[in-house]
Amino acid sequence: MNATTQAIINRLPKKPLLMPSEISDAYGLKTSDKVLSDIKTGRLAANKVGGKYIVSREAAEDYIESNEYIPDEGTL
Repeated sequence: MNATTQAIINRLPKKPLLMPSEISDAYGLKTSDKVLSDIKTGRLAANKVGGKYIVSREAAEDYIESNEYIPDEGTL
């Protein structure tokens, strides 16, 4: 895991269940649109409770790690 990915994970609130806005805040995004889109397309596991999405911290960390960019060897 690179330092940026670890920094984003460290910015997540220290609680077991998260809102999409808390995940987007950790990324520094202005809106939750990308996180919500990824929930709706199945890239981020979530439950819908009372019309709102809830994401486990474990799923959020896995999601952040899966978005980590590692350049191809030839592009360094």
